[in-house]
Amino acid sequence: MKRIWFDRKGASGVVVVLAAVLCIIVAAGIGILLGYYTSNGGLWTKVKEIQRAPFDGKRVVRILVLGEDNTGLRNDQKRGLSDTIILASVDLDAGTVSAISIPRDTLVDLNGYGGTRKINAAHVLGGPSLTKLAVYGLTGLQADYYIKTDVEGFKKCVDILGGVEIDVEKNMHYIDRRGGLYINLKKGLQLLDGEKAMEYVRFRHDTLGDISRIQRQQKFLQALAKKALSPVNLPKLPALISAMHKYTVTDMTTKDLLALAHFLKDRTPEQVKMATLPGSPKTIHGVSYWIPDQEKASMVLRELFFHRAAPVVAKIHVLNGCGVQGAANRLAELLKQQGYEVAKVGNAPRFDYALSEVVYRNGSSEQARQVASALGINIIRPQDDQSSEADVTIIVGRDRAPAVSGT
Repeated sequence: MKRIWFDRKGASGVVVVLAAVLCIIVAAGIGILLGYYTSNGGLWTKVKEIQRAPFDGKRVVRILVLGEDNTGLRNDQKRGLSDTIILASVDLDAGTVSAISIPRDTLVDLNGYGGTRKINAAHVLGGPSLTKLAVYGLTGLQADYYIKTDVEGFKKCVDILGGVEIDVEKNMHYIDRRGGLYINLKKGLQLLDGEKAMEYVRFRHDTLGDISRIQRQQKFLQALAKKALSPVNLPKLPALISAMHKYTVTDMTTKDLLALAHFLKDRTPEQVKMATLPGSPKTIHGVSYWIPDQEKASMVLRELFFHRAAPVVAKIHVLNGCGVQGAANRLAELLKQQGYEVAKVGNAPRFDYALSEVVYRNGSSEQARQVASALGINIIRPQDDQSSEADVTIIVGRDRAPAVSGT
């Protein structure tokens, strides 16, 4: 069977991409609410004045969106498995959003954090930080921020909106007493309340397993976003935002969320791209995994996240400034995926760089800024050293060398 990895059809807005766990609906709701009550722009101007340099000045922002199940109630870590994992990239200059959904059963090597496991276990073992590292190991892309919610937050929001109408494509029955999951849905068009909505988006016991569930999540969240952001539901947005504030955890500041809301409220379907990490199911020692197809994954990641044409740069050098084996090679490979030519990979004169830097010479400031933006590096500085043959040098610091997947 041919699998189509890109899901562009029927996207009703950027919320469909990012709101896998309703978090971004909150941000979009704030933006719409501000626009609704301040149509003359006066208040928004004041808001803009207090949100100087959101996202620490980054123009391309990568956000890890997590949906946590309720298994944390029964383990020592008090953290659940991540049922939903989406890495989203917001390009503030291009006005686009790209995102990749990572199946929860994806096989990853967590090294000292539990060895080879399903990626959904990363959240239990090390929270969002370890999940960020695992996603980096799979994609080479480092999330700047995370935002997560749990099943209770999801159900509460659906109930506040009065339910969501969905055409359930088939009868769905499943019982997991140990996991506290009871699914019993009939085929056909129906209004799902919060509990039934959770059953619908968590069902995965069909031919494609987690891939089918991801497709259902996208279908449901498209309908949910449409209802949440319709003018008739504007009076409900304060209650929706309040509920999600209770059930949502993020390392973004209020300043960041306001900037994100302002950006999201004007997006169109044409500015949204989403895909699922390519791969295939495989049973290993009786356990079902999703095994990534590295060749296809590289193509999808390049199309999603690096679609802007690379500038012509005569020579780029990538130097290891942190001492972690393979750090420079990994970043160089990421640059090549984006269409850049890397002339040299080696070691920096010292290994004590905490933060990565982009250094430029010979008037190559614009190229340096584009490279830094593509890699999410904030430090850009000129250098007068004429002995170097490079126009742009990337020094890899400890911030770009997580100890996951051999990096």
